[in-house]
Amino acid sequence: MAVTKLHEDDDYVIVNKPYDMFINSNDESEKNTVACRIASHDSHLSTSVNPLHFVQRLDYSTSGVLCIAKNKKAAARVGRLFEKRLTRKYYMAVLRRHPPFEVADIKYAIGVDPSEEGAHRMRAVRAASPTCPARAAHTRVLTLESGTYCGEPASVVLLKPITGRSHQLRVHCMTIGHTILGDYTYSNRADTAPHRMFLHATRLVLPFQSNTLDIQTEEPFFADEQFASKWESEKVFFKYRSREDFVSVCDVIDENRIDGLRYQEFCFQE
Repeated sequence: MAVTKLHEDDDYVIVNKPYDMFINSNDESEKNTVACRIASHDSHLSTSVNPLHFVQRLDYSTSGVLCIAKNKKAAARVGRLFEKRLTRKYYMAVLRRHPPFEVADIKYAIGVDPSEEGAHRMRAVRAASPTCPARAAHTRVLTLESGTYCGEPASVVLLKPITGRSHQLRVHCMTIGHTILGDYTYSNRADTAPHRMFLHATRLVLPFQSNTLDIQTEEPFFADEQFASKWESEKVFFKYRSREDFVSVCDVIDENRIDGLRYQEFCFQE
């Protein structure tokens, strides 16, 4: 699949990463990487003539907006934005079943799952321990549309990670009982029918001092005939399929509007 460039300047290249593609790899024989599609095979290495700096990560199965710096100074600049949580990231996902809320905050800490020896799998953790260190994590969710996929209940949601932990969105959705459609790992290897995992980084806002980069992809799922032919809509809570409507729902989740909406908070009780 092609890697589409959404923005490029002297410091950054921002692309639309396809699903089921690595960002980079130390294995020179691995060609299914973003690095290979937009630069030389060794572009992610410091020894490269023109190294790329991957300042954020997207899982192999996740598609969407990915920011890459072209030099160390630019990498440090955008890295500070991520570190200080000044960036704004918005993901679209399709969840199994219909959530009992329209807007929610998920506040489960996340740590490595010790039961999955040798596998990079995370889990929600009540309290950190020497055998299972964990970091606080917070995701905000807004339900956009409910319907069915292949006749089974499913929902389209907007996800905004307030923090940025490994597998955060996938773990949080699984923990509240609504795994992401096609998520093989967090469905205990059961959700194998869909052709992809339906998680897409749709918009990234980088508020630099001199200018703000606001990068957005087209709506990712309904343009895919394999998905659209299997989806039956039941209720649209918010319009979101056009670029303008998507910005509007981002405003809703940014402002944490809950008036008149069914709200739920998920956290471990003390």
